[in-house]
Amino acid sequence: MSKIAKTPESAIAVVRDETEFRAVALHRQHDGVEIRWAKRMAAETGTWGAFAAECGVADVSRGAGPSQPVVAVGLDATAVAFYKINAPNVGREETDAIVRMQTESLLPLPPAQIEVAWRTLPSTNGNVDVTIAAARRDYLRRFAQDARPFRPQRLLPACEGTARTWHDLFSERERQALIISIGSANTQICVVQNGCVVNAAVLDIGMNDLAIVDGDAAGSPQAAEMIERFVQDIHSVLESFHWSPSLTWPMLVLSDGSERLTRIVAALNHAGLDVKASIPKPQTLGMPVGLDRSDLYEYRAPVGLALMLLDGPIETLDLLARMSEAEQDKKAKSAWHSVRLAALAAVVMLAVLIATWCAGDLLSERRLSALVAQPEFEQARERQTLLKTVARHRPDMLALLTELSAGENDGIVLDTLHFKKGQAVTIMGRADNMEKMWKYQEDLLTRKGIKDVEISSNAQDAKAKKIKFTMVFHYRGFTKKDAVL
Repeated sequence: MSKIAKTPESAIAVVRDETEFRAVALHRQHDGVEIRWAKRMAAETGTWGAFAAECGVADVSRGAGPSQPVVAVGLDATAVAFYKINAPNVGREETDAIVRMQTESLLPLPPAQIEVAWRTLPSTNGNVDVTIAAARRDYLRRFAQDARPFRPQRLLPACEGTARTWHDLFSERERQALIISIGSANTQICVVQNGCVVNAAVLDIGMNDLAIVDGDAAGSPQAAEMIERFVQDIHSVLESFHWSPSLTWPMLVLSDGSERLTRIVAALNHAGLDVKASIPKPQTLGMPVGLDRSDLYEYRAPVGLALMLLDGPIETLDLLARMSEAEQDKKAKSAWHSVRLAALAAVVMLAVLIATWCAGDLLSERRLSALVAQPEFEQARERQTLLKTVARHRPDMLALLTELSAGENDGIVLDTLHFKKGQAVTIMGRADNMEKMWKYQEDLLTRKGIKDVEISSNAQDAKAKKIKFTMVFHYRGFTKKDAVL
């Protein structure tokens, strides 16, 4: 589940199906929303990079501020599986755990291979209805890499855009309905409430198959058989949705008003499926948009996605957000692991150095012992005493590094360590958030020999989205101003 942090003034949305790329740019005006441009490119001959260049997205700045366009890419219906569950009305973390447990039981793949996004809606029994969108993680990574020329901030199911466009810009507008969106090679069926997808499924029958209903063989047994199969498949989907005949929700086929879709709607009704056609009304955007009814029908998915982005901080089924967070956590853990490895290397080097010093001290002591009987014995004894004093007050760097890296400190990366005799120890690093910085401070106070830990500075790193901090503390007796050399 993701929330868009700011309300943007402009939004760009792009989708790709089996036939072509489609993209739109929307801009919010004081009296409505304007479609700045709408572009398309054949999928057979185009690429994501070529289409991004055609749309001018490669030249769009991604600076901060609401004036910069937010970009979303729609995932094809066949790549996303939808589920609806009923859960107790508990906190976000508890709901997330329930969603993951349910997804594991519903899908035949291990949890590590699945990415999920979810959204809740109030339920009549005091619980909440949860809509879950799931996709294979490896597919999402490949898809995000392919769509990288657009630099999307959101990866959303394309049917979310279709549902939103229907809710805002089509006739037969209802608070809740079942909408049927027929594509070239497949058909998306969505249960929609207040413009949001509650449940969805895909049938492998599309306009390429249903063209027989509008062709020369419209009254043939083959056409009747195709419509019958289509109706049976729709009924199967309704059963999976636990659809009840007592529901008063309308079933609507999205249409551009063309004769071919009019005939398909009539054939479905003739086969016993009670459906109506829902046709675009571009004027409902509140401003001239430069698109006619058929164009708005063709661009229904990207237009709806862009409208969702212009809503600002709303809950979306964003499948990119959690994946990005996981990758950032992985990088943070990798950085902390690197710090630990560096600390271990330092420990090894220090151990070798200490062993060398100890060997030198031992050799010196043997030589001094041999001089006991000599007249210079007193001078040798004084030298031996001085060597032992230096060794006793040498800073214990090995123990300090061990204490700094001990414990569970996920989200903390240490960059600098300053340790000088008679001065407080200074460490500089980065934390994922303020809570983790304070937790690390509290953890240091429990470490042996470390005391008076203070955070001398902290600041938000806007670029890395981290908290940069500096901490100072005293370690044993080595950091006091009167420490013996």
